[in-house]
Amino acid sequence: MRYLILATSMLLCAAIPAHAQVSVGIHSHGVSIGFNVSAYPRMVAIPGYPVYYDPRMNSNYFFYDGLYWVYQDNNWYSSGWYDGPWDQIGPQYVPAFVLRVPVRYYGQRPAYFAGWSVDVAPHWGEYWGNDWQQQRSGWDNWDRHSVYQAAPLPAYQAQYSGSRYPRAVEQQYSIQSTSYHYQPREAVAQQYYQQHVVTSATRNATTQQVQSSQQSGAQQQQRSKNQAQQQSHAQQQQKQERATAQAQQQSHAQQQQKQERATEQAQQQSHAQQQQKQERVTEQAQQQSHAQQQQKQERATEQAQQRSHAQQQQKQERANAQAQQSHAKQQQQQHANDQAQQQSQAKQQQQHAQKQQAQQQQARAAQPQQQVQRSKDQAQQQSHGQQQQPQQHAQQQAPAQQGPSNQHQQRQQSVAKDKNAGQKPTQQEKDKGDKKDGGGGGGPDHN
Repeated sequence: MRYLILATSMLLCAAIPAHAQVSVGIHSHGVSIGFNVSAYPRMVAIPGYPVYYDPRMNSNYFFYDGLYWVYQDNNWYSSGWYDGPWDQIGPQYVPAFVLRVPVRYYGQRPAYFAGWSVDVAPHWGEYWGNDWQQQRSGWDNWDRHSVYQAAPLPAYQAQYSGSRYPRAVEQQYSIQSTSYHYQPREAVAQQYYQQHVVTSATRNATTQQVQSSQQSGAQQQQRSKNQAQQQSHAQQQQKQERATAQAQQQSHAQQQQKQERATEQAQQQSHAQQQQKQERVTEQAQQQSHAQQQQKQERATEQAQQRSHAQQQQKQERANAQAQQSHAKQQQQQHANDQAQQQSQAKQQQQHAQKQQAQQQQARAAQPQQQVQRSKDQAQQQSHGQQQQPQQHAQQQAPAQQGPSNQHQQRQQSVAKDKNAGQKPTQQEKDKGDKKDGGGGGGPDHN
């Protein structure tokens, strides 16, 4: 069985391409990281990541792609065994999924982690600078909805603790080459298995062949004597190896089942979380859509109210304008009527003034005739008065001498005066009549 393992290791070494044998990021071997892991750690899968961590450890301790990873004193270290020895890895070669582990899973966080969100990866670009960021561009971009298969844990190492822990590197690689058959994906892990596990197996095979050729002569004699013992020992060893292999297989199967259950639970939890996130996103989208529809409805209602108010206002304005126009027409009509009345009154005033002017002209034309008539009347009155004065004087002197005939004559004169007074007005009466008519004399219109 040993020769089968050696042959398989040699075939693996030959199958690995030549460029993979070049050192990928390993700065130094056998580095001490300042703490020891006394027993096999209880690794737990990080939900959504193909990476494990031990929640009990107060350190930045992970397992990914067949190797243990530690971030200590601002440097990354890796090893195939849980307690080293450790290889220092340059930051530009650390696998992306190791860098993507959220801050909350770091048991011993550096001071510069302060202020960073615990649900996202550390800000490595800020710490290592632009050159590293350019070399590792896109390290934090991947499909977060995909499920990535994690490497199986090396459960066989649980039986090696305390004094049984293999401190010799070649012993570690020899045990690992026979107990752990995982094929790594990352370049750093591939280099580790190429340079250490396969090389150790090949070196052991070569050493055994040289020793076998040197001791062939002496062993031929001893072989015949010890052949029976060797056969018996080989049988016992085979039985022991088969028992050990079966126990390891059972332990590995149990660990694998536990790991599968843990992975399944993590996947279920991740799926449930994704579903809850999706439901929250859907609910938020529905709430936003409802709010948007409500806002649209409110805007539409407000616009309709504004249009209705504007229409009513326009109708009111048109009604007011029509009322103002009607009032203006009425005012214009009233003004036109007032103007017509004023024009009519003006015409009447003009006609009245013309009549007054005509009357005045007639009165002026009649004044010379009236004056002539007055002068005639005055002359007649004077003449009549002069004629009456001697008669009156004579009557006063001889009243007794007058007889009935004189009295009769006096009565006749008195009647004659009364007749004259009734037939022709005196000049004084004419003057009084002129004063009553306005001082212009009586015209034809007054008669």
